[in-house]
Amino acid sequence: MKHLKRIVALLLAAIMILAMGAGVFADGDTPADNNGSTPAYDHPLTVTGLKKDDTAKFYKIVEWVGEAEGNVAGWKAIDPYSTVLTPEVLKAVLLGDKTADPVVEPTGITSALAGALAKLAGEDGKDGTVAEGTATYDNEDSGMWMVLVTPADANTIYNPVFVSADYMKEVGGTVAIGGLYSGDAVAKSSTVDLSKTAETTEDAWDDNKPNTTAVGDEVTFTVTATIPAYGEVYEKPHFKVTDTLTGLELVTGSVTIVAPEGLKDHTDYELADNEDLDGFTLTLTHSYLKTVKAPTTLTITYKAIVTQEAVYAINEENNEVKIEYSHDPLNEDDYDVKKDTTQHYTFSLDAEGIAAGESTVIKGKKTSEVVKIGVDAAGNPITEIVETSMIGDPEVDKWESPLAGAVFGLFTDAACENPYLDKNGSAVTAETGADGRMNFAGLDAGTYYLKEISAPAGFVTNSQAHKVEIIAEVETVTVTEWWNGTEWVSEKPTEGTVKEVTYETEILKSYTVKIDDKEIAKYTFTNNTEPTSPEIQWEEAELIEHPYQLVNTQGLELPSTGGMGTTILYIVGGILVLGAAVLLIVRRRMNVI
Repeated sequence: MKHLKRIVALLLAAIMILAMGAGVFADGDTPADNNGSTPAYDHPLTVTGLKKDDTAKFYKIVEWVGEAEGNVAGWKAIDPYSTVLTPEVLKAVLLGDKTADPVVEPTGITSALAGALAKLAGEDGKDGTVAEGTATYDNEDSGMWMVLVTPADANTIYNPVFVSADYMKEVGGTVAIGGLYSGDAVAKSSTVDLSKTAETTEDAWDDNKPNTTAVGDEVTFTVTATIPAYGEVYEKPHFKVTDTLTGLELVTGSVTIVAPEGLKDHTDYELADNEDLDGFTLTLTHSYLKTVKAPTTLTITYKAIVTQEAVYAINEENNEVKIEYSHDPLNEDDYDVKKDTTQHYTFSLDAEGIAAGESTVIKGKKTSEVVKIGVDAAGNPITEIVETSMIGDPEVDKWESPLAGAVFGLFTDAACENPYLDKNGSAVTAETGADGRMNFAGLDAGTYYLKEISAPAGFVTNSQAHKVEIIAEVETVTVTEWWNGTEWVSEKPTEGTVKEVTYETEILKSYTVKIDDKEIAKYTFTNNTEPTSPEIQWEEAELIEHPYQLVNTQGLELPSTGGMGTTILYIVGGILVLGAAVLLIVRRRMNVI
């Protein structure tokens, strides 16, 4: 019976050897001997998880050499990768230590090894065929390959991928690399996202438009960015957030790192105010970034106060956030960039059309929503001076007898009992100039009430309250810009290393001024969605104005009711009555005599 068992065992062993040999000789090739020739057979390598238009190169880093001296169980690293994968390291990668107590399992290619190997990649890479998100290389050798994926999208970062084609598995003491790496793998990638949003927490008008603000408003900003899965692939990964404010003052101590959890102040990052940019910078340390093994969301919040003194009809302020980040383990000094912006707008009545330098067409011209004129008792103009709108149709939008010196107040209620207050808490007033215009600057979109407080000498005050509405409309546009290493430009440079960025932002599309429910002016802007800076385009604007004429009639100003005016009337009246009484008494006495 023992002899029968031995015969059966020998037969089974022979069958197994023949079966393994059949796989190796399937194409008529000869097996490798113990001195190192590699059997040839078809073993395609694949990497999935790629995106459209990505490319991939396959670099062979380990080959089968048999049981020759100086290798690890038949495997040996190829130059120049052998400087990293020394026999000791390769043993730890593929075998571990089965004799240790406890047993040390194989490490595989760690992220630190992956980064070191990637830096050695040269011209020996083989192009893979990429189709439908899969890169394929028709390999006929045994060994291990490193795959480096080049993204078509600059916002995507890939870590090196490792795949293998085994020699004879579990036969002759050889190592089955497939135990750690198979002939296919999924590319590990990170998509770097960046966004900046604004919320006006003290919007008196509750118009749900955080980009329309008044001077003195507090705005809460939220910056959200993706930290790539650097791991230890990068030796000194770089990730820096720079936030730039205009027309805003950063509230001291308001910058808060909301996420990720575990990010330790002064240990994992450096936060510094940037007075030159009226903002701040946040730089994550190399040591922290190397611990990030999966794409991680970083959230920053802070507060700022609108401080720009708005002397223009539209005060457009562009607030930018930019990140610089490592994106290539082969060249860590080459940072990619990404940006996003928010805009906030303040408005005015009868002010400069736009900030100096922003437009060559309407630069310095005044809007004309409201104008003060003076007439005589019959309603005729006092003078022959004619002023016309600088933006609207001069043949239609004109007025005679502009009146200077009329003082107006702005209120938040129809009864004009609650004056509109500036950032210092003072009631806002404006006096008409020689052209009859008044300037209420730094206003939010919303509803106000305009009332004359006092008329110039020789004119009667018009105390009628007028409802004033400023209605803003914004639109989302896609902007493409290029970073030339110094600044963002709206046209792609033809020389040097440039970085392209595309993002969405909200730009003012139009605003309308209504007085007493009548449309007085509407300013519509052309926001070009082609590559351009995110600025409103006044040059192609449709501008309509029909200035609302507020009339003062020439005549004696009657004392106001109440206050000193009433007191004076009572005093004068009392004196007259007393005088009449005295005169009456004197006459009676004369008659008696």
